[in-house]
Amino acid sequence: MKRLDSILVQHGMAPFVLGACLLTLAITGCRKGTDAKGGGAPKRVPTVAVESVRKEPISRQLELTGETVAVESVVISATVEGPISFCPWREGDRVETSREKPAKLIEINRELYRAEVTAAEAALEVAKAKLADLRAGTRPEEIAKAQETVRQLEESTSFAKNDLDRITKLVESGSMPGEALEKARVEHVAELSKLSSAKRQLEMLEAGYTKTAIAVQEASVKEAAARLDLAKARLSECVIFAPFSGTITHVYVRAGDMASAKAPLLEMADLSSLVIRAAVPEAYASGVREGMVAHVTLDSLPGRAFAAEVVRVYPQLDRRMRTRMVELALTEPAELVPGMFARIRLVLESVADAVTVAQDAVVLMPTGGLVAYTVADGKAAARKVTKGIEQAGRVQILTGLKPGEQVAVTGHEKLKDGAEVRIVGPGAGQGKAGPSAGAPEAKGRGTP
Repeated sequence: MKRLDSILVQHGMAPFVLGACLLTLAITGCRKGTDAKGGGAPKRVPTVAVESVRKEPISRQLELTGETVAVESVVISATVEGPISFCPWREGDRVETSREKPAKLIEINRELYRAEVTAAEAALEVAKAKLADLRAGTRPEEIAKAQETVRQLEESTSFAKNDLDRITKLVESGSMPGEALEKARVEHVAELSKLSSAKRQLEMLEAGYTKTAIAVQEASVKEAAARLDLAKARLSECVIFAPFSGTITHVYVRAGDMASAKAPLLEMADLSSLVIRAAVPEAYASGVREGMVAHVTLDSLPGRAFAAEVVRVYPQLDRRMRTRMVELALTEPAELVPGMFARIRLVLESVADAVTVAQDAVVLMPTGGLVAYTVADGKAAARKVTKGIEQAGRVQILTGLKPGEQVAVTGHEKLKDGAEVRIVGPGAGQGKAGPSAGAPEAKGRGTP
């Protein structure tokens, strides 16, 4: 070293230059020594969060909106015109009706129809009386009277015959003119005609009325009864009864107003028949069936969810909206009124014991396939999977995974099959970690 110093001094070089040279030699030697041993920078290991493959229920659901409507609802209208004499109803009034005791809703005053009924009733009574008289036959006193008439006419005819014979002899003897004979003959013929008519009348009375006469009168009775029914039908249109028990939802008229044909008077609905009606898009229309379950929330009843069931599926699509109407009924009690807005989650398909993972665990490959990376003994393994139902961030795995296996849910963007990984999160203690095990844990998105 002293020799080196003397050489440097001889060449005019300062002592500090010596130190710089020695430092350079030392660094170079260290690098050569490291390269000779084959060492380098520490290898970077991907960090992933994992979760266990679960076995749990999952369902495919369709979100819809709808409203509550009453199946049993009706608009009451008039078929006749006239002043309204009865309408005591207000919105919200309850109407109870039955076959034995129908409830009157509206009455229209038409005196003309009542008069027609009265006249028709009287005409029917007259026709019935005539028919009863015919069916009863001839009374004995009528026959006796006819017999007396025949006897009297026989006597008068006999007298007229005797008188004719006497006058004939007198005319022949010249005691009387010929005109007297002609007059006697006319009187005799008249008496014979009267006697013949009386005998026919007696025969008719003794035989009774014919079947034809009775049938004609029976037809007259039916005609009178039909006219009475027609008059009553006109009058009945003035009184409107409730078609079912329900609640008045709208009142359009009051007593004293003039009713017009086909104009609405009242609206009523049976609130026990409320259902939720919703429109299903055409893409899902063929898969909707009666009996499907649903979950319903109502804006008017916040914070509550109700179980429901599809009770009716309409047989055709709405050609304008391209939707299919369905009706749902709540399977638990709720205070519903018509017009409530409903949010519906219809369960289209459900699996009770599906193999599921977080959606983030399934990776779409450039080739179009789906893979999930399982993690075991600090290494990742790519598994081809097929998925089924997706719900609320979970996805059903049909093939490729088994319950209990650990899958990467974050950090798998650059993973490869067989790559070493470092686990963070709750899954870190469930297998052998990578080279950097023991680092602080971090909660992953897919951690259960």
